[in-house]
Amino acid sequence: MNREIDIALGFDGRYAPHVAASIASIIRCSVGAPIRFIILCTDVSIHLREKIQNLARNSRFIWIDVKEDDLPSFSDRGHFNRTTLFRLGLEKLAPADSRRVLYLDSDIIVLNDIRELWNVDLGAYPIGAIVDAYVNPVAFAERWQLSPASNYFNAGVLLINLDRVRIEGTFSATIDFLQRHGQDLAFNDQDALNCVFWNRWRPLDIIWNVQRHMVISSLEKDLSVDKRLNGRYPALVHYTGPEKPWLPKGYHPWAWLYWKNLAQTPFASEVANSNNMNFYRRIRLWQRWLRQRPSQIGAWH
Repeated sequence: MNREIDIALGFDGRYAPHVAASIASIIRCSVGAPIRFIILCTDVSIHLREKIQNLARNSRFIWIDVKEDDLPSFSDRGHFNRTTLFRLGLEKLAPADSRRVLYLDSDIIVLNDIRELWNVDLGAYPIGAIVDAYVNPVAFAERWQLSPASNYFNAGVLLINLDRVRIEGTFSATIDFLQRHGQDLAFNDQDALNCVFWNRWRPLDIIWNVQRHMVISSLEKDLSVDKRLNGRYPALVHYTGPEKPWLPKGYHPWAWLYWKNLAQTPFASEVANSNNMNFYRRIRLWQRWLRQRPSQIGAWH
């Protein structure tokens, strides 16, 4: 296993402030952890890189500029853009000495020590992931003529045995699937990853990828038991869908956690001003958080 904890993120310059909040939360909850951030990026200036690196002075950063011919082209769809494909570049673009990597989306906040997730034994599986709260696995299996024995995972948090992925070429196979079926994939490379890894991934505890449907009571009631928190609090909150916490429209009961961690970065005022999230709107998020947070605050402090 890697001597350092390799954490990979993929983003462009527009998402840099949100990644900064994610990194700030990781560092805050994982004091002393030997972390190496593997950053797959495009259009991220030296100035932005320095700001982000200053948030984790005891960690190492490897910046990898993703070129046009590294991954397929991609037409933006709603809140999806080409950076969603960057995780697929890990097979070929990650450092040669990276044997295991934790991939995280750029719209997450970590609330527990990341070492707890990093140390999970994958056994013979090439990846570990968390079930998706939104996609119906039965309908997905029928659509792609897959066996009904598996579940569908959310690709925003992936614990990856990079040795196996490289040997098997499974991310390359995912890219190939994406190129052949891209227009038919509702969730882009996430759908492609699920087809390629169907029945070949280890389910991880859902507290490590708590999605919007899991934290809104009107939506949670429609989830199966295995997709519910059942009174536990998240170790990682994932702001899935277009309802991002930095936007004035949309609803997420725990948006305040994003702003709390963003406040530890140099980007808080910039994000607030550019999204018209004035002081009063942020106060309302804080009040909503006070009403919604679990009674056992544990790692939420």
